[in-house]
This record gives sequence, structure tokens and C-alpha cells, in this order.
Amino acid sequence: MHLDWTILWGNPGLLILQGLLVTLQLSGLTLLLAFLIGFPVGVLRWLSFRTLEPLCWLYVELARNTPPVVQILFWYFSASYILPAPLFLGLREVGYEFGAAVVALAIYHGAFIVEVVRAGLNSVSTGQLDAARALGLGFTRALAFIIAPQAGRIALPPLVNEAASIVKNTSLAMAIGVAELTYQYRHIDAFLFRGVEALAAVTLIYAVVCLSIAGFGHLLSARLSRHVARREAPLSLTSE
Repeated sequence: MHLDWTILWGNPGLLILQGLLVTLQLSGLTLLLAFLIGFPVGVLRWLSFRTLEPLCWLYVELARNTPPVVQILFWYFSASYILPAPLFLGLREVGYEFGAAVVALAIYHGAFIVEVVRAGLNSVSTGQLDAARALGLGFTRALAFIIAPQAGRIALPPLVNEAASIVKNTSLAMAIGVAELTYQYRHIDAFLFRGVEALAAVTLIYAVVCLSIAGFGHLLSARLSRHVARREAPLSLTSE
């Protein structure tokens, strides 16, 4: 088989770039919605409300132990029966397939973010919350200004890993016809029989995007940890 890499400079290359744009849009919206779901539920699990804890636990366990592609198919075929009419119409406005993929992936990854948030909050001493309350701060302000910044530094690495996982799992949206990167590879393979070249390009793009996310997360984590490393550094003893 003769490989022709020059095709990537023509229309197939444009299709791959369009797929990359859709992948980035899908990843960004999924990450935003997943965090909007995961953070409050993670706080609720951290607080261990007796009435809400079983519901939070049920959501986390169901979402994490169900394949994401099954959840994508479920929301694609069932959204009209589950969502209220205004939400369903809003889903239609942004593109039904695209919207269903965002909802499904956000619910799936939101469950992992719940546990990341809960673990980060648990890593902060409860005495700091008590001290903040003793100084007159309300619970919301104590959480926002005292607890969350410390928990965020600890939770940042797994959150970065979750962002990279979201980018990779957007490829599953191909199952319902979302024209992201993997969909465009299949399209090029089906019509031009140049699947090897397209798949190599798509694989390289996924690697570059995920490595860029990991690198950015590493730099941000190092920056947030500088003062901690300086504070925990041992004192140097000099002989006189």
C-alpha cells in the first residue's frame, strides 16, 4: 500500500481541522458542565448531609460504573422523554447530537470530579474551618477563601487528568454522529480510502492536545506549590 501524506494538505486536512474544532468545543463545554455538576455534589458529599448523601452516592456510583458510550446512546435516544420541554428544545438549538454528547460526558466525568473535590476538601484540616468560623466568617466565605484554595492545589493534578480524559472520550461521540476528530477519520477512510494517513494525523493531534493540557497543569501546579515548598523547606544550620 502506498501512503500519500500530501492528501492531508487538501480537503481531508480541512476535515480534520474541522473535527479538531468540534472536539475542542465539545471538550470545553463538557469540562465546564462537569465541574458545575461535580463541585457542588462533591461539597455535599464532603459535608455528609444525611438526607442528600444517598442521592449523591447513587449518582456517583451509577455514572462511574456505566460505560460512557452507553450513557451517550442513552441520552441521545432518551432525552426527549427525560428532559423538560424547555431544556430539550435548548438541546435541539445547539445541535441535538452535540448537546446529547455534552450532557452524557458531563454527567459521566462529573462523577469523577465529585470524588476529586471531596478528596481535596478532606485533605484540609477541619480545624481551619473551625478557626475561620471562630473569626466570624460564614460557611460560604470560609469555604471560598480558606478551604477551597488549599483543596484546589491538591486536587489540581487529578482535575488536569480528568480534562485530558474528557478530550479522549469525546471520540465516543462519533457513535451518534458528532463530527469530531475520530468521525472525520472514519469519513476520510470510507470515501477516500486514506484511513492510515488520517488516523496517524488524528492520533498525533490527540497526543499534542493531551500533552499540552498535562504540561499546562504541571506548570500551574508548580506555581501554586511554590510558597508551600518554600515554607516547608528545612532551615539551614550554619556553624559559627
